[in-house]
Amino acid sequence: MGRAITGAFARAVLAVMVGGAVVGCSHQPGRPADAPSPPASVQPSASPSSMRARLELPMRLGDRSRFFHRPLLFAVDDNLEQLGRLVDDPRDRAGQVYNGETDADYAVLVSAVAGSVRDEEATLDEVFRLFPRVREVRAVDPGPLGGVARCGNGRSDQHYVTMCAWADRISIGTVTFLSPEKRLGPPGNEFVEIRSMVEFPIPGPDPRPVMRG
Repeated sequence: MGRAITGAFARAVLAVMVGGAVVGCSHQPGRPADAPSPPASVQPSASPSSMRARLELPMRLGDRSRFFHRPLLFAVDDNLEQLGRLVDDPRDRAGQVYNGETDADYAVLVSAVAGSVRDEEATLDEVFRLFPRVREVRAVDPGPLGGVARCGNGRSDQHYVTMCAWADRISIGTVTFLSPEKRLGPPGNEFVEIRSMVEFPIPGPDPRPVMRG
């Protein structure tokens, strides 16, 4: 994927990732009106008063390294701004683009915000309403960090996007997989692994100031 992020590819990705936020988040025909039920493995989340989330951005995600591609970084910043509006008392945010050395190492966009989440399912509904071109949204295993998680697919011309998102009582975030060549399979364990590299629950109230703007 190192040579695959071109201007045309970035524009196609932005059409899927940012287009909904620009033109408005209307409900799209064919999207389920009700959120799918979370899988049985979902664990109960701790109350926000007893836990807080520390967000970190690793230098690498497997074979992918941080990639400073301005249009895609703008998409990450836009994601962070939108996600920050969906939590109470946002305390931290983290976002980055990761890119591999070959076309097989599809790019990954990570966006996460730490704060108080009152209703995990309702918040995840709002996350996917920000991206009306992401379809086929389904519940997936959120992994050991708990909360709820879903993944969906989008496409623009020959470019493919698979976006997964999580919500727990202390954070929300998205992990977006980008491929210019083929539709990606279910991210499954890779989504859970990436989330575990970004979100770190810590006991105790959050002493950090609330982020403004």
